[in-house]
Amino acid sequence: MLIGVSIPAAVSSAEMIDTHMHFQLAPTRDPEGSLRTALAIMDKHGIGRSLLMPPPIVSASARTYYDIDDMAFVVRQHPQRFALLGGSRLNIMIHETPAASVDAAKKASFRAQADAVVAAGAVGFGEIAIHHVSIPAMGSQHAYESVPADHPLLLQLADIAAELNMPVDLHFDLVPEDMPLPEVLRPNPLNPAKLEANAEPFKRFLAHNRQAKIIWSHVGFEPLLNRQPKRVAALLDAFPNLYMSFRLNRGGPNPAAAIDPEGKLKAQWQELILRYPERFMLGSDSFYDHNGISRGSSEEGLANLRMLVESLPEPVRSAVASGNAVRLYRLDR
Repeated sequence: MLIGVSIPAAVSSAEMIDTHMHFQLAPTRDPEGSLRTALAIMDKHGIGRSLLMPPPIVSASARTYYDIDDMAFVVRQHPQRFALLGGSRLNIMIHETPAASVDAAKKASFRAQADAVVAAGAVGFGEIAIHHVSIPAMGSQHAYESVPADHPLLLQLADIAAELNMPVDLHFDLVPEDMPLPEVLRPNPLNPAKLEANAEPFKRFLAHNRQAKIIWSHVGFEPLLNRQPKRVAALLDAFPNLYMSFRLNRGGPNPAAAIDPEGKLKAQWQELILRYPERFMLGSDSFYDHNGISRGSSEEGLANLRMLVESLPEPVRSAVASGNAVRLYRLDR
């Protein structure tokens, strides 16, 4: 199964790289405290390095707003433990700009913002949202976001990412066909009653520039339960530039959940990873504040990532734990 596959060496067979984590800066804005917490929890769970990025924010006036320039101190202090992604301003522009209004001036402005992210030291662009449902427990703090995946600015971002060899970390809640909002999401009025199909525009986005490396985050634990193994395999077969990062807050019986209710990696997901050993990474989606992990993946979720890694044979174990992240984000530069 693995014959002919070139799998990069890991930073360490015991270390993990978390390719998707955040600082929680509201209601208390204490990034230094978030950093201290993150380092302590990373050490506890054997996370050698983390990729810190802002969540997909829709307004620069939001009290949760930050971008890469606000986090530069993290890499200055701990260059071997962290790398940065940026893109809050890019995400805001994408969601504020109707597709039909994108002209040369808007594209130039978007490129300038992307160049600023690069100049700030980013290893990638993110977190960028195409479709982001709002979780009831978060209320108004957790925006509903939706934009066509083939929006001109998203296509431009793919071109920029390909040109610069910098991955795009993407939040995309997949809707294969029109569907009613799941009952569990209805308590949050930010969500629409009906979710419109978005799979075909997403495929057009992936096909637009196949040199653009797209990291589709949150596989294995996602709210709409549509990213099931057969669908994942079909997309990975069709788009060699598509990669995914695992978020494993907890297990469940639905096939879209990568771990079962007892906390074990499901056989069909293990088979999928072994079939595509270069395409998967870890991405906790933990939000760190000065007291601990405030939301997203808890320490249970981090332990589940460790369980996933330990469930895999070498050399796939090392590739998923850290090697794929090193290669895609060029962390060995």
